Amino acid sequence: MRIIADPNIAYVRDAFAALGELRLASGRDWTPEIARDADLLLVRSVTRVDAGLLEGSRVRFVGTATSGADHIDLEYLSHKGIAFAAAPGSNATAVAEYVLSTVLVLAQERGVSLTGMTAGIIGCGHVGARVADLLGALGIECIINDPPLQELTGDVKYRTLDEALSAHVVSLHVPLTASGPHPTLILIGLDELTCMRNDAILINTARGGVVDEPALRTMLTRRPGMAAVIDCWCHEPDIDVELLRGAAIGTPHIAGYSDDAKLRATEMLYRAVCEFLSVPTEWQPPAARDTLRTLCLDEAETDEDLLRRAVFACYDARDDHRALAEIDGLPLAERGLHFDALRAHYRTRRELSAVEVLAPSDRPAFRALLRALGFGVVADTTG
Repeated sequence: MRIIADPNIAYVRDAFAALGELRLASGRDWTPEIARDADLLLVRSVTRVDAGLLEGSRVRFVGTATSGADHIDLEYLSHKGIAFAAAPGSNATAVAEYVLSTVLVLAQERGVSLTGMTAGIIGCGHVGARVADLLGALGIECIINDPPLQELTGDVKYRTLDEALSAHVVSLHVPLTASGPHPTLILIGLDELTCMRNDAILINTARGGVVDEPALRTMLTRRPGMAAVIDCWCHEPDIDVELLRGAAIGTPHIAGYSDDAKLRATEMLYRAVCEFLSVPTEWQPPAARDTLRTLCLDEAETDEDLLRRAVFACYDARDDHRALAEIDGLPLAERGLHFDALRAHYRTRRELSAVEVLAPSDRPAFRALLRALGFGVVADTTG
């Protein structure tokens, strides 16, 4: 049994080495020659899996350690009888906390309160639903747009795209599709950007092709009050550096890169492989690194200030923005390498549930908010 895997899948050796002959190959460098003699392929979003890679191979199983599968030709796999597994929802909390962090950053920089703010959530699968949960916990009204779910459920909570685009924050959480009744390729073009508020915040943690990047670059120039938060880019790793310069926050496709999410994805993929091979699951996922830590919040600060301090103690998107911004000073030939290196050697990042917060005892509503956001333990301060 020969397994070819991307080395940047978390704990890939620990989880899969005992299941067969494991070979690691950088995700952007896969060729038909690499896949030809493999039985199982384990990939990430940087590897396109289609007939060009698989034709003539003996591959029987393809797994991706990602929640999305737009890099996989599922129709081809089905036609060839090749089994497939993904890790849906594995990074939902991490992405939602990324969105939360960026909203808190930009509200602070603009000097505006979260009170009265609205958010258009475009796409309400695992990630979009979690984003709506977190922003809703802050009292932000969420306007949810998801035509496929609306057709499936008939639920009146789903709103039109125009309504979602009218919000203060517009956050994208759709798969990248070029066909079907609801294609998302260039879902947000010049017309849609024009419909948005002059001071809107557009957040793209979906896929680069969902947004017309030249149109966004133009709109950011025309409307200096508009802000873009971009984690997913067209033509990664060779991103549009001019667009990065105009973005309020630009990051190297790491919104879902918490240690917790990576471990969750590997565990889901491991179980799927074991089920496919009809072997027992013996690998036990390790506890995530950087165990619980305690954060003590000062009673003198406002609730919003305390909230920012608690969230930023776990994740502050500005750190990743500064790291990616260094790309601007690099030679063209090194920019893509820098982008990939930031992803491959990403720092330890835990989710909010890894932090124990000691919050003011006389603020029960604030403690309830921290619980709703996912902080592991919220205890009263004493003395």
